This record gives sequence, structure tokens and C-alpha cells, in this order.
Amino acid sequence: QRLPAPVAYKSAFAMVVLMLARLPIGKLALLGIRQAARPVAKVAMAAAERSKTFQECCVSASRLMQTDRLKLPHDQAVQAGCTMLGEAVVFGVSATALIYEYHRSKDAERQRQEDAREEVRREALTHHAELRARLALLEHEIKGQREEMAAVRAEVARPK
Repeated sequence: QRLPAPVAYKSAFAMVVLMLARLPIGKLALLGIRQAARPVAKVAMAAAERSKTFQECCVSASRLMQTDRLKLPHDQAVQAGCTMLGEAVVFGVSATALIYEYHRSKDAERQRQEDAREEVRREALTHHAELRARLALLEHEIKGQREEMAAVRAEVARPK
């Protein structure tokens, strides 16, 4: 008889799915990775079930948790340990993919921000150069106007 999957795993996975609710591509990728991890988990479970060391660990762990209400026989303890191992593999693969996707999206966001800053900087430099050119043109016009005013003053100051 198989034991149900741990409730903590289901709620943790539900939390991961809720976190990705805004990213449909991320949800699909996580679902695909989770589905792909299931055969790996089955292989790990089968190998663990054949391992005497793993069986002894499962039985020892079940003895530590035994109460009057719950006493697991050897086979059920091994089956529960295998199930937990399989769920841990699926959760580990899913968590790894989620962490990778999180860091990738953070890096992409950081790159977008850097690109936006660079664009603003380029625009500022372009506007700065345009303003400098316009200022030089205005200074040249002012110089010409000063020369014209000096000529007009000289003409007015000359006796007739």
C-alpha cells in the first residue's frame, strides 16, 4: 500500500506555480521539467528500493517516528522512503529550474535597465553636443552683433 505524497510538497509546489502565474512560459517550462523529472525519480526510487542501506535508513527513520497510532512494517517504511525520495527528486529538479529561471529573468531585467540607462546617456550626450553646437552658433551671432553695434556707435559718434 502506497502512502500519499507529503502535504508540504504539494503546498510548496503550489506556491511555486502561484509565483509563476504571471509568467505563462515559465509555468509551461516548469511543468515540462517536472514531468521530465518523474522518470528520473522512478529510476531513483527503484534503485533505492533495491538498496539494503536505503532500506535500513527507512526502517530506522520509521522507528524514530513510531507512535501508538502509526507503526509501519518494513515494506511500508521502505515504500514511504522511496516515495519521499521520488518526490524530493522531482521537487529538487523543479526548484533548480525555478532558481535558474529566476536568476535568468533577474539578469535579463538588469540588462534591460542597463540598456535603458545607456540609451538615456546616449541621448543626453547627443543633446549635449547639439546644445554645444547651438551655443557656439549663438556666440558667433552675438560676436557679429557686437561688431555691428560697435560700427554703428562709431558712425553715430563721428561728427558730421
